[in-house]
Amino acid sequence: MFKNSSKSDWSLSSTPLAYSYIRFSTPEQRKGDSLRRQTKAVTEWCDRNNVRLDISTTLQDLGKSAFLGEHRKNHDRYALAAFLKMVDDGKIPHGSFLVVENLDRLTREHLRAAVTLFLSIQERGVNIVTTSPEKVYRHDSQDMIDIILAVVELSRGHGESARKSELGGKAWRAKRDAARRGEVQPSRREGRVSGMNLLTHKLPLWVEEKGGKLVAIPERAAAVKRIFALGAAGHGAVTIIKQLKQENVKAFSKSGRWSKSYIIRILRDRRALGDYQAHDHGKPDGDPISGYYPAVVTEAEFYAALKPLTARKAGLQPVTRLGKHVNLFAGLLRDAHGGSYNPNTQHTRVLVNYTALEGYDRRRTFPLAVFERALLEHLVEIEPHEIIGGDKSEDEVVSLSRQLDGIESELSLAVRWMDDNGFSAAIAARIRQLEEKKRSASEQLDDAKRRVSTPVNGAWKEFRNLAEVMDKSKNPIDTRVRLRAALRRAIDHIVMLVIPRGTGRDRFCMVTVIFAGGKDRRWYRIWYQSGSNGRPARQAANAFDFGESDDLDLTKPELIAHMEDHFSNMDNDQLQEFLEESMVELK
Repeated sequence: MFKNSSKSDWSLSSTPLAYSYIRFSTPEQRKGDSLRRQTKAVTEWCDRNNVRLDISTTLQDLGKSAFLGEHRKNHDRYALAAFLKMVDDGKIPHGSFLVVENLDRLTREHLRAAVTLFLSIQERGVNIVTTSPEKVYRHDSQDMIDIILAVVELSRGHGESARKSELGGKAWRAKRDAARRGEVQPSRREGRVSGMNLLTHKLPLWVEEKGGKLVAIPERAAAVKRIFALGAAGHGAVTIIKQLKQENVKAFSKSGRWSKSYIIRILRDRRALGDYQAHDHGKPDGDPISGYYPAVVTEAEFYAALKPLTARKAGLQPVTRLGKHVNLFAGLLRDAHGGSYNPNTQHTRVLVNYTALEGYDRRRTFPLAVFERALLEHLVEIEPHEIIGGDKSEDEVVSLSRQLDGIESELSLAVRWMDDNGFSAAIAARIRQLEEKKRSASEQLDDAKRRVSTPVNGAWKEFRNLAEVMDKSKNPIDTRVRLRAALRRAIDHIVMLVIPRGTGRDRFCMVTVIFAGGKDRRWYRIWYQSGSNGRPARQAANAFDFGESDDLDLTKPELIAHMEDHFSNMDNDQLQEFLEESMVELK
């Protein structure tokens, strides 16, 4: 122990400074005596040794572990890391004291990392003080005994943490395995409900505990289900929030406000499916436990909403917000010359090549309404009922899932009755009936899920009524959002080549639609001439299918040159006659 010394013994400054660092690992320790004890010990040491405690700099990592070393890395979150940065920035005087209760408050990492931290603090010119046992480790000391004592103390601290971690890990694994088997949790603390199956009390905000069981909060579960429905319809988080506000759906937070980040988190949260994923130091630990939480959405509903969300994150489609117009082909439409085509809404709504908007290329435009109708009249991959009333297969999945839940619930009650009351021939017969029903319902559900998972199937049906559906829709924005989501499921991308034809009234384009999977594609030729001097506008379009072929790549310069040479000089009457004669009836 250091004896009381003159002020000059400690530092060249008139009064050396001490900085108190207090840390404990769990929030529960805050309720105990740890904070008061550590604070008192630091104050008493400073008084006895004529050192001034800097109370303007508070260094506390309360409820934070030192076992993995995160507390010394992130200076925005941890006090020790912030202190080390202050030393490096020259804000801590040379010869100052960092006072801790003992060295395991400083770190409980493995020995090499712990010793490295200890020595690096001293190399920065900072003395380290422990109050229990009382010991000063001077930064300029040449005494090897100090180093040996520090190594022993740091090794002990890591050993204790490693032992506690192993014991805690075993206990946690036992609890997790019990939850996986659906058994009552072992060794519950006093005050908890007996016979409880809960592994953790950190629950999703739409779930609550009743009598040791987890149940969905009805109004919140309905809100989650609505969020997934809106996500599956193609709405982004911002639009979902607007819709929830319009429908007066209450937020789960104390602020009473929905946030974009929380909406996205819900759409990615498999707890809505009923899954629980255990973690070990932030990493998944074992397989998810199915059926741990009450499911509020089906797998079909979950993945239908997740797909557009994943596409936005990967940059495959832009995050879109609803205004007066919904761009059906956002994220799908590409320019054969490179870049993309985007709607220009300043005047008449037209498609404009993005490279022209950036100033890198000449302007090539095409009327958006003409383009939309030409493509939609010849698309046969999406059925109109999917836009106006949802997918029948998805409805079947929802219905069968509910049916299976009911069967499993009744089966569970019957088995439990037998466990409590002994064998009953009548109950046993009912159990056999329920097991057969469960097998049949499971097979039907699997079949329905397979149909849902194949949005582009071989049974292509006419899509020609879609334009009429859009025209007669009472909610055109919602209809266009649903259609946009359906297009993104069916189409990988669209390539468009606008071919100049001399006059400003004349527009012609070649279009290739590449469907999901990349093997099937459809070609379009679309011509439009605006009306003038009392003459009506004229337009014609046709479509024809091709399989996968490198020779028919509309982005190839030689094919672009051939198309431009062939169609740019053809007069309007010839072009219209050519398109009408080559019109193909798709089946």
